[in-house]
Amino acid sequence: MSKCKLLPHEQRLVSSGELKNVTHTGSSSIWLSGDSSQDSKDQTRVYRPMGDIEVLELLKTGQLPSTQPYQAIIEGDKGREYAEKYLTGKKWVDTAPTTVVEFVVPCKLVETLMAIQHKAEDGCLSMGLGNKAGNGLPLFNKSLQSGESSFRIVKVKRSPLKEQSLKPRGKGKTAR
Repeated sequence: MSKCKLLPHEQRLVSSGELKNVTHTGSSSIWLSGDSSQDSKDQTRVYRPMGDIEVLELLKTGQLPSTQPYQAIIEGDKGREYAEKYLTGKKWVDTAPTTVVEFVVPCKLVETLMAIQHKAEDGCLSMGLGNKAGNGLPLFNKSLQSGESSFRIVKVKRSPLKEQSLKPRGKGKTAR
């Protein structure tokens, strides 16, 4: 097996059965995956690829930190497929995504965020929450804080940790 070590929250998700180890033989990374939630009449799913720092902050506070200038979320099955491209290397940003997080949110929130800002991304539409995009992060976090929205981890790619991977980066360029 690889020289990877799951983070404590990832170990708990595997132990509880929420994520399954889907690592293929010979992989240098550990891959974990869970099923997507089902949409309802009033709620939909949006996905976000995240690095460890952002995920740990979300788990700690229950809200997304305002650390990314664009902070894209993408709706539905195509949104998950798009977000997972950041883990497979088909898309790239310098925030080193390791995790795809699923948010179940009110359809009205997505309509509002879409009206504020959206753009086409490989066959789907992304909505930017960050200050260089739609600046919808306060609305999104308010929905998380109130309990109208929820989140859970649905995909993890755990590669061998570098010492600095959990330390905040300097004021360098961050694309997402």
